[in-house]
Amino acid sequence: MPTYVFKGLTLCLVIAGAATGVARVAVGDESQVLARGEAIFFDETLTGLGGNGRACSTCHVAEDAFQLTPAHAFARLRTLQKKRLVDPQADDPLFRPIDADDFRVNGESANDYTTLTQDGLVRITLPLPSNVRLVSPVGNPATAPLTDETSVDIWRSVPSVLDVAITGPDGVLPEWIVASPNRRGGYQLDARKDTLQEQALGAFVDHAQVAVLPDMNTLDDLAAFQNSLFSSPRVARLATAMAAGTSPLPDPDRGLNRLERQGKAVFERSCAHCHGNPEHPSTTTSLPQSIPGIAFNRYHDVRTSCPRPLPPPAGFPEEPWLPCSPNVVNKVRTYEITLPNGTAIRRSSSDPGRLLLIGDNFEFQKFDVPNLRGISRTAPYFINNGAKTLEDVLQQYRAFFAQQNRIATTPAAPGFGVISTDGINRDRPFTPDEEAALLAYLRTL
Repeated sequence: MPTYVFKGLTLCLVIAGAATGVARVAVGDESQVLARGEAIFFDETLTGLGGNGRACSTCHVAEDAFQLTPAHAFARLRTLQKKRLVDPQADDPLFRPIDADDFRVNGESANDYTTLTQDGLVRITLPLPSNVRLVSPVGNPATAPLTDETSVDIWRSVPSVLDVAITGPDGVLPEWIVASPNRRGGYQLDARKDTLQEQALGAFVDHAQVAVLPDMNTLDDLAAFQNSLFSSPRVARLATAMAAGTSPLPDPDRGLNRLERQGKAVFERSCAHCHGNPEHPSTTTSLPQSIPGIAFNRYHDVRTSCPRPLPPPAGFPEEPWLPCSPNVVNKVRTYEITLPNGTAIRRSSSDPGRLLLIGDNFEFQKFDVPNLRGISRTAPYFINNGAKTLEDVLQQYRAFFAQQNRIATTPAAPGFGVISTDGINRDRPFTPDEEAALLAYLRTL
């Protein structure tokens, strides 16, 4: 039975099946704030807001580590279907037309929840930047005409809200200075939201479809509750230390056995440059807390959008990308991007990521680096739930590293991906013999 720890270790939310119980220690006003925030998080009535019956907990499911899994969505649909055999008016707020595949065709009569129940993905509608146009899905993408669409639907997973207190903005400029929003990080998979309050407001409007906006006190209480949720006491202690400006930060790892220690060494070599580097401490490892003169890029494309990259040229090793779900493949669109020099290029993707924020081609298919704490309980993985297991995650990274090493050996990009002068091994792959140790360590996080 998983236990999720509240900030300061004074509160504990215990998950038992579909029920949740809260054991509290009175801590004055803080306990009242958290109680109000918790009540809002689980309140499907949203009294006075005129919502569609959804609460935060409808999609951030407590018994599933506060995320939404395909298995959970499918089970709820089966239950609803059985109930409707007896009561045709039976309802479940998870299933609202906005997240139906056929919503753009059938509107409020839409009822095809294939993508939601098979892949656990929900619809996100984002406006197109002024320099980005959609290409007609009919015909050859290279020559098809542009449409007059001003927004696009993309489909993303519902991430866990555990440990959000150690994510969000990290206060450090990325390695490449580009004029993109939230260069120091934010919330949502593409970091487009500045604060948890802004993220919650967007969810109220887009997913709960409220008629009346919640007040700031409501958003503040909800943010406080989310900031109190942790995957372990070790991470709660790390968050407290980060908030206090403690240096060095405590290592949130538990005591490791020999295999796990070996896996941690592999992680620090192959993964920690992005997941837990010294200046992005959301998954802090035992790396030094600062490396003078070195900045890190917060956003990356590890090819989780579809279609996957083309096979490598003859003579290069196979790149074993994970297959794309049919429900993701059928949502690939082609975008025409007008570059600053006036030329236009076309690129196809199921999710172009941060490109949709301001139209910067540099940000195509890039997403925020996620926190990995509690990862053993948060399958499936990636922006579109494309990896069902941690083994699948490693397969995707085997392909990614193979591609990066191929690029590194081409004359166009000499030296890319090799050991850098600052001593950090960038894009250096793990070997097949190291995978068991790496998996063992990941499962301790």
